[in-house]
Amino acid sequence: MISGVTGFVGSALAASFLARGMRVAALSRNDPDGMRTVNAVIAAAQGQGLDISGALESHLQVLNVDFTQLDSTLEPSALADVTEVWHVAAEMSYSPHKLGRSFDTNVGNTTRLYELVKQHAPACRRFYYVSTAYVAGMAGGPVREELHARPSMVNTYQVTKWSAEQALHLAYLREGLPVTVFRPTVVVGHRHTGWAHRNGFGFYMFLDAMTAIAKAGHTELAVDLLPQTRVDLVSIDQLVADAGTLTLRQDAGRELEVFHCGGGLRVPMGELVPLWGDVAGLRASIGKPTTALEQQFDRAVAPNQPFARTEWHFERAKLDAATQRSVPVTPLTADELRSMCRWYADAAAVVEQDTVAAAG
Repeated sequence: MISGVTGFVGSALAASFLARGMRVAALSRNDPDGMRTVNAVIAAAQGQGLDISGALESHLQVLNVDFTQLDSTLEPSALADVTEVWHVAAEMSYSPHKLGRSFDTNVGNTTRLYELVKQHAPACRRFYYVSTAYVAGMAGGPVREELHARPSMVNTYQVTKWSAEQALHLAYLREGLPVTVFRPTVVVGHRHTGWAHRNGFGFYMFLDAMTAIAKAGHTELAVDLLPQTRVDLVSIDQLVADAGTLTLRQDAGRELEVFHCGGGLRVPMGELVPLWGDVAGLRASIGKPTTALEQQFDRAVAPNQPFARTEWHFERAKLDAATQRSVPVTPLTADELRSMCRWYADAAAVVEQDTVAAAG
């Protein structure tokens, strides 16, 4: 069972599991006929180069639920044969004004689902919770694969994801259903195809903002980042491969697990900023914003700027051991990131052309 299947990570996981011949029950909201979910999975399969044509009708079940009323909208019978749960659905907002709603979604819905699975899914071996590596807080430096007691955080998303981890730990101690906290770093497109969701989140926020500035006719931009800082970027195919290997383990034990799903460090901001600019169509470089335009850009990317100015070293030794990985993950190269950005920009151009054509 997977939640959040209309999103980037959830749809990629669902398509990958279907391609492996596994049955997938997709929890979805506001999708009574299931087509929004089905279309997301089809797009994810195409984006990853996977053939799921024979599995869509026979192996994918869409369950339309209200996450605030799971007790009444998720039938116990739908859980009877569930062997693993991947809870991906989340409220992604950074805004402090949405703390209450985000807490209800990221903490309340998570624990509600866990309790229902424990109660009605006797075959379930493990509850996988997709968190974020940035519950570690803003200190940077080495980060262990463990629950964190007192991180310093700067946004609602971090706070509620950290809270959900703690709530699941308590639920695990009480109920006993094994939990895996799965923490991706910054998720980017497919290493080979470039495919990604065009949601302007994380890595792609900077590219979107630069593209908007280039379209307005501007040709140069100073970006207030640090040239030597590197960000841990994990490709969606690496994430899916790690998740798949974890799911297919013969014996995952009964302990609570915490894993970092990272891609490693390689390309510094001093190279990445000009790369974004080149794809967007302008000359971008590291520097202090002095013009009104540069200050406007600075405000546009402010939510992710602290994460692009800080370097973390996320350990993934426990994940590598659990997946029996014998060689380290190879970090993405500048050329691979350029290809991903070009795919993203080209996809945006196609959407824009289709919108103009429809309006005309």
